[in-house]
Amino acid sequence: MIQRLYIKDFAIIDELSFPLKPGLTVITGETGSGKSILIEALSVSLGGKADKIMVKSGSERAVIETEFKDGTFRRLISQKGRTKAYRNQEPIALNDLISVNETRVDFHGQHDQQLILKSNRHIEYLDRFCNHAEMVYKVNDLYQELGFLRLKLDTLRKSAEERSNRLDLIKFQANEIDSVNPKLNEDIELNREFKKLSHLETILSALATLQDQLMNGERSVTDILNRNLRSLEPLVQYDESLKRIMDLLNTSIIQLQEAGSESSLQLSNANFDPDELAQVEERLQDLETLKRKYGGSIESVMEKWDRIEFELKEMASPEQSETELDHKIKKLEIEFSSLSLKLHQTRKIKSKLLSKKIEQAMSDLNMDGARFEIHIQQQTSDNAFVSLNGEMVEENQNGIDIVEFFLSANPGEAVKPLASIASGGEISRIMLAIKTVFQDMDPVGTLVFDEIDSGISGLAAEKVAEQLVNLSKSKQVFCVTHLSQIANKADHHLHVEKSVQNGKTSVSAYFLKENERTRVYNDLFFGSAMTSA
Repeated sequence: MIQRLYIKDFAIIDELSFPLKPGLTVITGETGSGKSILIEALSVSLGGKADKIMVKSGSERAVIETEFKDGTFRRLISQKGRTKAYRNQEPIALNDLISVNETRVDFHGQHDQQLILKSNRHIEYLDRFCNHAEMVYKVNDLYQELGFLRLKLDTLRKSAEERSNRLDLIKFQANEIDSVNPKLNEDIELNREFKKLSHLETILSALATLQDQLMNGERSVTDILNRNLRSLEPLVQYDESLKRIMDLLNTSIIQLQEAGSESSLQLSNANFDPDELAQVEERLQDLETLKRKYGGSIESVMEKWDRIEFELKEMASPEQSETELDHKIKKLEIEFSSLSLKLHQTRKIKSKLLSKKIEQAMSDLNMDGARFEIHIQQQTSDNAFVSLNGEMVEENQNGIDIVEFFLSANPGEAVKPLASIASGGEISRIMLAIKTVFQDMDPVGTLVFDEIDSGISGLAAEKVAEQLVNLSKSKQVFCVTHLSQIANKADHHLHVEKSVQNGKTSVSAYFLKENERTRVYNDLFFGSAMTSA
């Protein structure tokens, strides 16, 4: 369980430190107040992706610290994007930081909703419920080893001339990839940078115009609004309803000043450099050339390089005879078949139980009559070596099964693939239903929900709130919410506010007392004006 979170110079946060408590804690605040920034900071401290843009403007580094009962994790992000991580004041590698914390905190947001829509990930949920991870790992290892051995055997069978030609080709391919040395997702980042740099002059011109009109001179927008605001001040004594207009004007001026300050900051930090644009464009062209030749993505290029490296080693020194390799492959195929068939039988039995449990959980979330089915299929092939019910079926890294979730959200409708029919609100509830089913099996002690209430209201919101309360009986649960139904049932209420003073934005977060909840509920959920913007 998380006991305390400390954040300094992260995004728009100056410094925050507050205890985190057991049970259900809701996090609320106006749109843009910084709620999701708290969640992002927590994720970064435990090994999530970090970037230099997370460092607050004008600061040298950001610091995030998460305290558990058995230790504290601290992550530092420098202005140049370098990061350092510590566990109890001792340095820790990023991979170790991620590994240590993956069973402590589970983050659920839009990313999880995207994953559940990818049918190739559905088998992971079923296998987790089946609790046969060791068998799945073993099958995966056998699958990889069979692939390598078949490649070795194929290489060994090539004639000397074919081997020589092949060797020349793959050496050329290896050198071509090495000369560019691509990094995973590098093309995505460069494309973003190229779009920005190629339109930078237009962006800067627009920002300069905006900043001038917002901030400069007596005819600026903020100056005009300020004069109007001052003109209303003496009139409030005659008509108190004018105070509402003054509050709205004051809020508008603060927002416009923040926009002007942000424009000034971006103008001061940005310079158009044709050489930088040319370098980015040249690098993108090199990456695109590799992608066109080796599979269409950076990931496929890097996978190609791994295969080339392996093949180069094997062609340089084949260590086994064809007979030995063929014998070993046959032995591994028998072992793979046996394990895969066991996995298939377990999945077949457990899938029905998991479907019923998810249907019950969906019913508890106001999806009465919804049907959830898990379809398990195989791909037949004459060249396969695994026999199932008299047919030869293809192997894959998970055995022989292809798993997909099907859903009928309304009574009387036929089930269809989950990805093709579920709405945002339904996906949120399905994910919550799955986490509810898995809560007793899951070693994770803390659940963090962001956007769990997307697309729901009314009775559905009440049901989601009840399910979150149920989860919080065995887990520490945090939920960013916009719904009063969820906020009303929370054990603790963390409220986030953003303010602008002297052109600087600051964020505050504090736990509401019982007598403060009513005011905040009215402000957030029923449209009343905030008394502290």
